[in-house]
Amino acid sequence: MKSVILGTAGHIDHGKTRLVKALTGVDTDRLEEERRRGISIELGFARLDVSDVRFGIVDVPGHERFVKNMLAGAGGIDLVMLVVAADEGVMPQTREHLDIIDFLAVEHGVVALTKCDLVDEETRDIAHLDVQDALHGTVLEGLPIIPVSGATGDGLPELKEALAKAARNVNPRPDDGPYRLAIDRVFTMEGFGTVVTGTGSAGSVKVGDRLEVLPLGETVRIRRVQVHGKDVERALAGQRTALAVHGVDKEKLDRGQQLISPGSLATSWMLDVRVRASPRWVRPVRNRERVRFHLASAEDLARIVLLDRDELAPGDDCLAQIRLETPVVPAVGDRFVLRSYSPMHAMAGGTIVDAHPDKHRRNRPEEVEAIARREGGGPIALLLEAVAEKGLAGVKPKDLVGATSMSRDEVDRAVEEETKAGTLRVTSGGRVLSEDAWRVAARTVLEEGARFRDRHPLRWGMPREELRAIVGGQASPTVMAELLAELVIEGEIELSADRVRVGGGDVVFEGKALAERERIDRFYLEAGCSPPDLKEVVSAAADAGLAEEVVAALVDVGDLRKLSEDIYYHREAWERAHAALLAIHARDGGITVGAFRDELGISRKYAVPLLETFDALKVTRRNGDVRALLKQG
Repeated sequence: MKSVILGTAGHIDHGKTRLVKALTGVDTDRLEEERRRGISIELGFARLDVSDVRFGIVDVPGHERFVKNMLAGAGGIDLVMLVVAADEGVMPQTREHLDIIDFLAVEHGVVALTKCDLVDEETRDIAHLDVQDALHGTVLEGLPIIPVSGATGDGLPELKEALAKAARNVNPRPDDGPYRLAIDRVFTMEGFGTVVTGTGSAGSVKVGDRLEVLPLGETVRIRRVQVHGKDVERALAGQRTALAVHGVDKEKLDRGQQLISPGSLATSWMLDVRVRASPRWVRPVRNRERVRFHLASAEDLARIVLLDRDELAPGDDCLAQIRLETPVVPAVGDRFVLRSYSPMHAMAGGTIVDAHPDKHRRNRPEEVEAIARREGGGPIALLLEAVAEKGLAGVKPKDLVGATSMSRDEVDRAVEEETKAGTLRVTSGGRVLSEDAWRVAARTVLEEGARFRDRHPLRWGMPREELRAIVGGQASPTVMAELLAELVIEGEIELSADRVRVGGGDVVFEGKALAERERIDRFYLEAGCSPPDLKEVVSAAADAGLAEEVVAALVDVGDLRKLSEDIYYHREAWERAHAALLAIHARDGGITVGAFRDELGISRKYAVPLLETFDALKVTRRNGDVRALLKQG
């Protein structure tokens, strides 16, 4: 049996609750105050089975003071039963409710022309024409209008048939992804504990599942599941559902919160939206106007920022940014309604384009165009943009769920398809990167590597960390290593432990460079274990710049070892120092600065940085004033 949610709509005292009772036998006015005053204040619920369709009915208040409650129920409906009394015709709340249904894009339903037993045929026909005129230009234009009487029962069979026909045209909600339910009631029931109710808008939930409560940020376990008052093992999207929850105090739960599969959505304080002002609103919507933002069953205060204009005229639409005073739980494609702050009246509505945007500046055509591209591309465009924004840092697939409002399965499928298409790639560590970012980084490596070789012909390649900083894009060492490994396989570069060389071949010392190498080599060799500072070596050269290049090159080829910015050791002096280290350890069982200094006949100026370098290379390990030998080689 197909399950759909049917919502009522219409002016106060036009017979919505009486009609629901005539259809189902259920009086949805459950509160004592409602029965005493004869008006609906809160949402009411009933069930109706017609042929192969099961309706979960949400009966909403018609009074203008309770539109907030009406919106809490209207956010989850699949089709509407617009109720208009034949003796009064279309009234102010009829039009406001019609605006709300229009903003929420609920395009299926039926109009019930009630109280037909109280009017003559001519009056009924006039009311019929009045309804047709009100529906013109809305999503409900062309809906069947069924004359009925809740008092006599006339027209009820025809109304049920029309409802069933409309329900068969409703597309089923997806039940294979993460679960999502907007809470519209919270109460305690004996034997159940804390119970929340709402309409599942996606996925399914079963006993034992753990769900996240947002924006609260706590997790609950589902102890019991009911659909239309009957215990079930699993509730599906599109069903009125009651969930007994464990793990959070009842006082923390409230209407407007959402129960979701953990990690499937994230809260947001800003939204990019396509907004349309009601053609019946009395004035333009103003930039930065404070509004009441209604999403699902929640109401939050916000400001609307019009990105390319100062006012939005009635009937017009534009791209805008909603900046909220409290966080909401949005998904791309969600419909919303805006009401004026005071007096409260439905003024505009629309669709969420980006659930987690950056803050935009106004009157920037390029920013508006970027939002429009995301709007046209849908979740896939948001996914590609979210990946591109991360550059070489990449993004984990689970983080793309919140950014796009797609389920994890949908994200994985999209990434797989885009990888095959050549727009994305997945690293060995599972991070998703833009193929364009990868190619730009590869080109940068080759260009910067070649430029470094031209500037420093005596150096064996560019330091990896220096290259990674130039490549940018927040590339992690792991991603950078994978990029370089691919370039090695392609024959574009060579690698050493900490260097990247473009062009191949060995470093060749020729002419002046060869003569300078011989001078520096002799300089350090003769100095032994007490070498001069680097500035002395450079100042003694005819070409200081060439001398610095040669020193760096001798470090690259291993003839010199850098201990500090000033102190370099010749390879033979380093080997003497290492031999002294072994001898002291064999003799004393430990190495002190004093023993090392005396063994080599050097000052602390050299002994300390030598020992610290051995520590860094994990040849030795310091424990107080004594060092232990970790390895012989």
